[in-house]
Amino acid sequence: MRCTVLAAPFAILLIASGCKGAPPSSAPTQAIASCAGAPDIALQGRVTDAADILPDAAEGRLSDRLAQYEGRTGHQMVVVTASSLNGLDVAAVGDCLGNRWGIGDKDRNDGVLILVAPNERRARISTGTGLETMLTDEEAKAAIDLMTPHFRSNDFAGGLSVAVDAIAAQTGDSR
Repeated sequence: MRCTVLAAPFAILLIASGCKGAPPSSAPTQAIASCAGAPDIALQGRVTDAADILPDAAEGRLSDRLAQYEGRTGHQMVVVTASSLNGLDVAAVGDCLGNRWGIGDKDRNDGVLILVAPNERRARISTGTGLETMLTDEEAKAAIDLMTPHFRSNDFAGGLSVAVDAIAAQTGDSR
């Protein structure tokens, strides 16, 4: 999974969070070695709210939206919140989780991972190389910028929802 931009500093943000389940570990040894110190977050599904910032109903709506996206495009997108980045860069953690969990189709490398670390005020959108022409660094940054006003008002679910919709529109799901 190639990290597409976005260790966007959230100086003004308060911050915030598809898969069917974790596939068998097929990540290369090299990718796993680069994960030293990364948070040990278990994939819970399309939405993994390890920072516990999403109400259950909002988490369910996001998960349903991500399932619809996957059904319509064949691309897999997940949202994860982390209570801590363990002192690591948000990009490194995003790459690590995407690779560890095997987000996206193995052959197409077309996964998208949205990571939000509210305590560090950081977010990242990591994409597989199979989507980098559809979701450029600039477009991923624009999706993060859409989250900012929502996060400022502590509306993490709203921020994540607009980001998911923006990414979906860029990658073939106009809804």
